[in-house]
Amino acid sequence: MMLQQTQVETVLPYYERWMKSFPDIESLAKSNLEKVLKHWEGLGYYNRARNLHETAKRIVQKLGGAFPQDYETILSLKGIGRYTAGAIASIAFNQEKPIVDGNVLRVLSRLHAIPKPIDVPKNREIFWQLEEKLIPKGGARFFNQALMELGALICKSENPLCLSCPLSEFCAAFKKNEAENYPVRQKKKDIVKVEASAAVLSHNGKYLITRRPLGQIMGGLWEFPEWKLAKGRTLAEASIRKKTLELLRKDFGLTLGRLSNLATIKRNYTHHQEILHVFSVVIETPNGAALRSRKNWPLAWAPAKDFQRRPFSSAHSKIAKRLS
Repeated sequence: MMLQQTQVETVLPYYERWMKSFPDIESLAKSNLEKVLKHWEGLGYYNRARNLHETAKRIVQKLGGAFPQDYETILSLKGIGRYTAGAIASIAFNQEKPIVDGNVLRVLSRLHAIPKPIDVPKNREIFWQLEEKLIPKGGARFFNQALMELGALICKSENPLCLSCPLSEFCAAFKKNEAENYPVRQKKKDIVKVEASAAVLSHNGKYLITRRPLGQIMGGLWEFPEWKLAKGRTLAEASIRKKTLELLRKDFGLTLGRLSNLATIKRNYTHHQEILHVFSVVIETPNGAALRSRKNWPLAWAPAKDFQRRPFSSAHSKIAKRLS
């Protein structure tokens, strides 16, 4: 589940740390969600962590504490789709179930010179059926891993090592000298630029943080107050400051005259490139600690040392580290 949309090199240190804290399903099930999210901090796609936690609890409560080996039961677990179920069933239990990740898509599309765009969902079924037919009986564990490794190390997206490939004599794209033309994709979407701001409010040595509700993007994570300011256009610094002050007044009832620059953080998403402008301000008013948010999200005034136990998104974790 950690390897969903994340590379092995990135996952390994998180996995090792995770296994020290949660060495088995029962220890994960018993843990609180905040600790689980803290261990996931920085990996992104936080729904995976919440799903793992829910799945562990279900296995302990409903399945006798043992991870199921039946493919359909695996597939029914929260956060486990066709790819993950295939990976678990074939690699852990050697069942003849396909795994189609980006590497496998690339190998199969070149091997058969498939002209259909791989980023069109209805075309994916072609690759699932092809891969399933190729799995040798009793050899799913090694075959699926070998196919993924072939894509990662030899049949690379750029400069594929065709002359070193054990499948080159069977490869339609290689025979046509068109390996780099596959896999076929639809026209890429333009990257949309987003301007955002965050405010680090401090009062008596503590900082205001707010927790995103479960069910929303990055639900359960703490963050400093943040706002999306503009999409598809660049704002002048004066405009960013003005909008941030207006939002602090609107959301928290704070009338402030000046913000100090703290940091500028760039965040890249699938089709968005965001610049987060981070400001800091000290709240001097005696009732500063009694602030309420218009969003009704949980709020806390926390000292910097407290950030070590609270889970933040990657960008807000960077802010927290600057304050620690």
